Amino acid sequence: MLPNDVSAFINPVRDLNDEDCALVKVIASEDFAFSTPLGIVKRIDKTGEIWLYLPRGSKKITIKHPTWGVLRDYAFPGKVVSHMAYELRIEEPVAPITMSNVPAEVKVVRDTLVLTRVDTLVVRPPVKYVPFNLETVATISYGGRNGNILGGLLLMAMKRHGGFVHVASDFSKIGPVRGECGITGETAGSTPFYTGRTRSSSFMINAGMAHRITKNLSVYEGAGYSSSSLAWQLAPSEGGGYLKNSHYSLKGISFEAGVSLVVGRIAISSSVTTVKGKDWYGSVGAGIKFGK
Repeated sequence: MLPNDVSAFINPVRDLNDEDCALVKVIASEDFAFSTPLGIVKRIDKTGEIWLYLPRGSKKITIKHPTWGVLRDYAFPGKVVSHMAYELRIEEPVAPITMSNVPAEVKVVRDTLVLTRVDTLVVRPPVKYVPFNLETVATISYGGRNGNILGGLLLMAMKRHGGFVHVASDFSKIGPVRGECGITGETAGSTPFYTGRTRSSSFMINAGMAHRITKNLSVYEGAGYSSSSLAWQLAPSEGGGYLKNSHYSLKGISFEAGVSLVVGRIAISSSVTTVKGKDWYGSVGAGIKFGK
């Protein structure tokens, strides 16, 4: 291994799986050809050496030469690792030396000198690769004192650890109100008449950390802000308009915790959210995972 060589970082080459390759620098003539069971992603002939970009995890290489033949399935000491540079040194045998066209009284000497191949390859123990994932999940939430249904979107991005954002709303507003009333509709010491019609609105946004437990299972937890409101409509005899019910209206800091399961490219999530420990919402969702 060439620990101070950053060629594989500065000029990265990716394989068909979109993973960065390892770089093996072969010190040999350009006459040599190479192949591996996983293939050779790219070959670059440099002055005095050949650069071979190999897929991560390659363990063997076959070396071919038109004169010296084939050295098949030469095994590396270990699997090559992405971003790392290695050196393979090949010293060619010296061609047989033949003396001819000399006087008869001179004895012809035929010598053959073959040098053994010397190669140097040191592999660092492989580091476990954790891919980057992005999950986009459409959610539906139910709960709160008003029994509201909210539609939302959950985004979660991570490798081993990461983060998430969950936004949900019922996409409605209570509009202007004349004042507030209690749990049974009482206001200013008396209870006016109501039509029975109501307006409600709910919104929540939470963000926090996400953690990969296994390849397909992740958990997440975070905090944010949530708001829910309920207004009752006054009867025409009371002058009409709406009063905001303070008991069924709540806003403040919210906390969310959930779990996500990935099956193939499908991501399924489930979570629980509480607002000040008073209002509770349950959420489920399904979406798509991007990444490996």
